[in-house]
Amino acid sequence: MKQVSKLIPLIQIIFLGCLIQLAVGCANIVPPAGGPKDTLAPYLIAAKPKDSTTNIQPKEILIGFNEYITSSDIQSNLIISPTIKNTPLVDVRLNALRIRINDSLSANTTYSLQFGNAIKDVNEGNIIKNFTYVFSTGDKIDTGRLVGYVRLAETGLVDSTLIVVLQPTENDTAIFKNKPTYYSRVNGIGQFEFKFLPYRPFKLFAIPNDYSKKYDDSTKLFAFTDHPIEVVNKIDTIHLYAFQAYKKTEKKKSSSNTGAKKTSPVGLKYTKSLDGNEQNILNPISLNFDTKIKLNDSFPILLTDTLNKLIAGYSIQVDSTEQAIQINHNWHHDEKFKLIIPQKSVSDSLQNTLLKSDTLKFSIKPATSYGTVLIRTTGFQQFKHPVLLFTQDNKIKYSYPITQSIIRIPLILPGEFVVKILEDDNNNGIWDTGVYGMTKKQPEKINLTGTSISIKADWENEFTIILKK
Repeated sequence: MKQVSKLIPLIQIIFLGCLIQLAVGCANIVPPAGGPKDTLAPYLIAAKPKDSTTNIQPKEILIGFNEYITSSDIQSNLIISPTIKNTPLVDVRLNALRIRINDSLSANTTYSLQFGNAIKDVNEGNIIKNFTYVFSTGDKIDTGRLVGYVRLAETGLVDSTLIVVLQPTENDTAIFKNKPTYYSRVNGIGQFEFKFLPYRPFKLFAIPNDYSKKYDDSTKLFAFTDHPIEVVNKIDTIHLYAFQAYKKTEKKKSSSNTGAKKTSPVGLKYTKSLDGNEQNILNPISLNFDTKIKLNDSFPILLTDTLNKLIAGYSIQVDSTEQAIQINHNWHHDEKFKLIIPQKSVSDSLQNTLLKSDTLKFSIKPATSYGTVLIRTTGFQQFKHPVLLFTQDNKIKYSYPITQSIIRIPLILPGEFVVKILEDDNNNGIWDTGVYGMTKKQPEKINLTGTSISIKADWENEFTIILKK
C-alpha cells in the first residue's frame, strides 16, 4: 500500500497534464506524420506546490509540463540557491519532474531551483532554457538581482567554466573554508546573473566550478571585488577580472632504476629560436631546454663569422627560468654567423651534457622580411599607461607604449594579429597578476579592442583603432 500511495501524486500531475493538453488541443507529444516540425520548448502547466509559493518547507516538489520531457545530466546542471547540504533527488517521468529535498531549510528564505538547459522535449530536443522554480519558507519572495561580467585579466577573453559565488560579509575567511551561499555560472559572453536574492551585502568572487567551490589553490583562476556588493533590483556594472596568482608548474616524473642495470648519462637536448636558418633582428637567439641548466666556462659557446672569426660585443647568459640560454648581439640585416656549441658547454644538475658538439649556421633576416605599421588611435587617454599589444594565439608578440595618437612601428614580421590594450598600472611594460589575501591587489587588465590586423612584409601597413573600455 505504501508503494501505491507514493505514486499517487505523480500520477495525479501526469493525469492533470493530459487533461490540460486535451482541453487546449496540444497534441504535440507525437507530431502527425508530414506535419510541421515541433520547434517549441515544453512549458510548465502545473506544479505542487505552485511556483512562487510562500510559507512552505517542501520535502517533495512535482512539476508537470505540456509534453513528454527528458533531461541531460540534470544533477550537475541543477543549482539550488541558497546552497543546501544534500543535493535533491530528481526523477524525470513522462511529462513530470519529481524533486525530493532531504535537508532542513532555513526560515524566511527564498529558494530557487535552477535547471539551466537540462530539460528538453523527447521528440525534437527543444530545450527549456534556464527553467527555474521558486518558493519561500517565509512570507515573501526575495527579488534582489545582481548582473555582471567576468573576463580573464591576462587575455581579455571569457572562460565559461568559471562560476561567480556570493559569501557573507561578516566572515573574512569564508571563501577559503566554506562552500558558497549562492553561486551562478558564467555564460559564453562572460555574463553572470543572480536572482531572488535578499537585499543585503555580499562578498563577490569568481572561481573554477570544481568540487570544492572555494579558493584553496593560488594557481586557480580567481577574481574578487574590492568591496562588498549591495544587492539592489539590478546591477549590470559589476566587472570581475580573473587571474592566477601563481602559474601552475608541471612536475616532471622521475623514473626509478632500482634493480635495473646502470645506464649511461642522458644527453641534453634543446630547441632553438631560429626561423629555419634565419634570426629575427630584434630578438636574442634562444636555446631552450627541458630542465635547469648551467654554462661551463671551460667550454664556452662562441659566436663567429662564416670564417670562424670571433665576433666582438655579444653576450651569453642563462635566463631567469634557468632553462634557456640567450645570445644577445646588435644584429644587422643580412649578416651571416656561426654559433659554435661545444658538447660540454652546458650541463644539468646530474652533470648530463649535450649528446655532441653542434654548429648553427644562420643569417639575420633581410629588411624586406618586415613590414612597417602606422597606427592611428583614438581614446587612449582613458587608459592608465596604455600599452598596445599585437597577439597571436593569446600570446604577446609585440608591445608598444601609447603616448600619442599616431604610432609608427618598424620591423614587424608579417602575419595576422589580434590587437589588445594593456592597462599598465605600474608602468613597467608587462602584465602583472593579482594577489588575494592581506594585500588584495587586483591584476592589471588586458582589454580587447575588437580589431584584428594583417601585416604584409615590405609594406607600410596603416590602421585606425578606436579604443574603448
